Amino acid sequence: MKHITFLLLFTACLCNAAPLTLNELTEDEIIGQTLTVRIDAGDQARYEKAVKNGLIGTVLIKGGLEGTQPPAQKRALTVQTIQDLRRWEKQSRHKIPLLIAFDYESGSVISPLFLGMKRLPSNMLLGAAKKPKTTRRVFAAAAQEIRSLDGQINFGPDLDVNTNPKNPIIGTRSFGAQSQNVQKMARQAVKGLQKNKVAAFAKHFPGHGDTKDDTHLSSAVMDLPAKELEKHLAPFQAAIDAGIWGIMSSHVIYPALDKELPATFSHKILTDLLRNKMGFKGVIATDSLDMEGAKRKNGIAQAAAEAYAAGADMTLIGKTLPQEVIPYIKQQYGGTLSAGQMRKSAARILDLKKKTGLLDKKVKIERIDFDETEQEAARQGVSLVKGEITPLPKGPVCFVLFTEPSLQYMLASLKIPFRQAGHETRSVYLPLSPSKKDLKTAQRCAKNSQTLILGSYQKYGRPDPTQQFILQKLLQQYPNAVFISLLSPYDFAFYPQAKTALALYGPTPQTLNAAAKTLLGELKPTGDLKRVL
Repeated sequence: MKHITFLLLFTACLCNAAPLTLNELTEDEIIGQTLTVRIDAGDQARYEKAVKNGLIGTVLIKGGLEGTQPPAQKRALTVQTIQDLRRWEKQSRHKIPLLIAFDYESGSVISPLFLGMKRLPSNMLLGAAKKPKTTRRVFAAAAQEIRSLDGQINFGPDLDVNTNPKNPIIGTRSFGAQSQNVQKMARQAVKGLQKNKVAAFAKHFPGHGDTKDDTHLSSAVMDLPAKELEKHLAPFQAAIDAGIWGIMSSHVIYPALDKELPATFSHKILTDLLRNKMGFKGVIATDSLDMEGAKRKNGIAQAAAEAYAAGADMTLIGKTLPQEVIPYIKQQYGGTLSAGQMRKSAARILDLKKKTGLLDKKVKIERIDFDETEQEAARQGVSLVKGEITPLPKGPVCFVLFTEPSLQYMLASLKIPFRQAGHETRSVYLPLSPSKKDLKTAQRCAKNSQTLILGSYQKYGRPDPTQQFILQKLLQQYPNAVFISLLSPYDFAFYPQAKTALALYGPTPQTLNAAAKTLLGELKPTGDLKRVL
């Protein structure tokens, strides 16, 4: 296997002073190693003092430029942010470098695009393809992208078994609703990331796939009998058996496991179940503690303390400064927490830094052609759900596509193959929540076209009412229109009249290209929607 060698310009290899050991850290620095802050690209200055004081162990780079700026501009801001953090960490007393983390997902998650990162295929596309080797390569490509930005953690893969079609937050982030398939994909995702020295953090333990509420916005309960929960736990056990280095807890309540506390704050779930029964020895991280499902009377500091007491090692404290959390944690010593417990957690974090090569001079990773790998996944996963592919009539093709601003630049990948085949193309791009007058714009495009291609964009359980209204009107007026589910395949239930329908499980340049070639008869789709429902 050919390799690329990345020289990591860390303090450990550029400076005479080696990083201090755990025994040489102060109490504040030990707690700091367990804290993860979220920093949006370009917003790093607020955390300069905390980094220089050695009070942060991990940084999650999340938000950035959310508009239609070129990806290169967004990426440049991300790179500058990380370079500043690296420069400041060298000025800390202990000289221990930061772990840099990303939520590198796809499907309904578009935040990596704000950072200028390449668009991955969704987990649900990989589930529909059911090609474990392709899944491993996709996650190896993801690791390569993370390493290229000097990162060491991916807060993924999402191992939720999405058994509730109305789930308001998981959807295409999941490999699907079939536990056995999710388990197979879990093993390969872990291998793809960690072979390339990127720590995988499976989420959201012990499963978020059968909820009807979004823990970002409210508390959530997954009230299933213990026997039913087993299929949700199984992918996490598969990841543990594959040697995963990290697992992220959910803020969901599971009455069969703990009648009162969300998993993040439950000793029964994080310690008795995950640590002791399932045998996980790595780093337990919380989901972000600024979410409504983790809300506590005394704020983030109390939430962090309760999570540590339950068995967590790494707490995601959002944009809260560590100086606002550390004193509260120390106040709990002698009660629900101890200095010894925090040392054990810090030791696990330091071990993770070694595993990811953060303390080494160089790291070797696989050479993966990102675009070729994503094309392979798209060819295998895009699914013909209804109808047959017949030759399209010559003449203009009208595309009416619903999309988000950050994804709009990709949509040319759907049109280009048609132009290359000699078709004139016209396009109408509409927002996720359009107005009813947008129907007239779409109708003008469709009126003088030989072929109408409609692209729905439903994030989770239900479509936007006006988007649904427009699509249904167009399908009524043009019954032979091709219907493409750009994101959530659960939207097929709302458009039963569509005669020809494709599922992409998330728009990427590669899935859009595969859809076009399918409709032009140049590609026979092999994905199967039944594998994920």
